[in-house]
Amino acid sequence: MKPQINIGTLNDIEFSDILYKYRDWDNINNRRFILNSEVYLSSPDQFEDKLDCKIPIRYDLMSAKQAYAFYERLQNQSGKRLNRQQKRNKIRDFVKAKEYKSKKINAENEKIYFEEYFKRIGILCLTAENKLEEMWVKYANNHTGFCIGYNSRILFESLGGGGKVEYVDTLPIIMPDPIMDRGTQRYKQVYHKLKDWEFEKEYRTQKFWFNGASRSDRQIELPKQAFHSVILGKNITDLNRHLIIEAVKTNVGDHVQIIDYNSII
Repeated sequence: MKPQINIGTLNDIEFSDILYKYRDWDNINNRRFILNSEVYLSSPDQFEDKLDCKIPIRYDLMSAKQAYAFYERLQNQSGKRLNRQQKRNKIRDFVKAKEYKSKKINAENEKIYFEEYFKRIGILCLTAENKLEEMWVKYANNHTGFCIGYNSRILFESLGGGGKVEYVDTLPIIMPDPIMDRGTQRYKQVYHKLKDWEFEKEYRTQKFWFNGASRSDRQIELPKQAFHSVILGKNITDLNRHLIIEAVKTNVGDHVQIIDYNSII
């Protein structure tokens, strides 16, 4: 069954009113989330999960008919001026050679593909939960950090949309374009993870830069109203508590709720 891909209005997508990002105040880059009212859309090559956004495209599963359609698309994009018969002969030679079945060639192409892909895509990982113990330990420096709550609608409107991650026993199969369109490929790559990571209860938003993204491109300033709350970890120092509260008031605004972890219901 072809997955349903949500596009267009956010009214068609189910998501929590508030989404959260766990951060460590002792990390200078993490401070920017408050000091600069920004988020950072990471390249998947920085992710801990080695399979996250790295599902290989299965050229080897193509039938001869599908391979013909695939090579025909490549031929049309090549810019080479061939007549119809020359083009057909060229494509048939490719299909007959069956290089798309070669593990070695596919591995080489996969390496190049992901290197280029990671330069161009950025992902912001969030969660709908603000009291996940593993997240506080892993991403908020064992409760000494903080957790930002975002108004999800304003956040997604600012970043171009988003959605919920699906956790699966087996990662989906991704076929090459045009057997599988680019939108479906992207959906399967970005919004599917193995159930080992289900504890994160993740939501995501993504952005793609056709010419590649610099670090500054990935640092995206948000409207102040995107910020709903900041939760302070239960082991936070008095100094960091003071610094975070002042930073929120100065750089984001008084509308942001400051909440102690122990007061979360």
